Amino acid sequence: MNTDRLLNVGSARERVLPLLVAPACLLACSDTTTSPEEDARQVVVEAFLFAGEPVDDIRLTETVPLGEDPALAPTVDDAIVTLTRGSELWLLSRLEEPGTYGYPGEDLEVRAGDRFSIEIEAFGRTATGETVVPEPPAGLELNTDMLQVPEITPGTIQTGILQTLQVTVTWENPDASLHFVDVEGLDPEAESIFPGFNRPEGGRFRIRSAPTDENFHTIRLPQLEHLGPHRTIVYRVNQEYADLYNNRVQDSRDLNEPPSNISGGLGIFSAFNSAARDFVLVRASG
Repeated sequence: MNTDRLLNVGSARERVLPLLVAPACLLACSDTTTSPEEDARQVVVEAFLFAGEPVDDIRLTETVPLGEDPALAPTVDDAIVTLTRGSELWLLSRLEEPGTYGYPGEDLEVRAGDRFSIEIEAFGRTATGETVVPEPPAGLELNTDMLQVPEITPGTIQTGILQTLQVTVTWENPDASLHFVDVEGLDPEAESIFPGFNRPEGGRFRIRSAPTDENFHTIRLPQLEHLGPHRTIVYRVNQEYADLYNNRVQDSRDLNEPPSNISGGLGIFSAFNSAARDFVLVRASG
């Protein structure tokens, strides 16, 4: 398993944190000091829930021997995966992407405060995990809901004025919890900011920040691509994910496994919640 993706929360829909620096690939690797029987075909879980969104971010792979490329870890395509919330139970289905599972029905709503359990039956074993959906970020504000963008010329770039055009998003964060920020363009047909730039047909603009324990994030104009409406989404990161992120840098001589909240397997089961605000880019007159 590629542990870049372990911190890249997402699915066939789209991994949510592709910009993060991942930890050493120990969650996907078998320590050869343990017995082959213990390590044989152990499931590695990447399972993420998002409040208010479909459940389609459950990915299962196998461990690989230490030293092998985790990106080549086999996917687990025949597991039985269930989610439970109290007395409610949902059986997940295999999705189109190999090793990925989700729930196609409409009777499963992920809400703040929900406590979910996951159970994976694979290789004759049962792996389990539990998570609680956090509250959304509070007090989300933008310092402006509109940026006026001048025509871009070589002179404009040389003056550095583009660096001064920015939107700052803030939120309440008294306990220095981890959050990350998405910015997505809502109109892929909008005029490009920079002359001569064209997105691939059907492409949609989206950027993401690394997690931060601050209470703000600045979006600068050169990071964006086109005019029109944009949405800023701030995600609150759950503690088990924060633990994994904070453990992302390991000395190569330290082969301790990163944090895992999966019993009977390896990996992570976590949940996220978000709040959003919109802003628009318009071409400055004159």
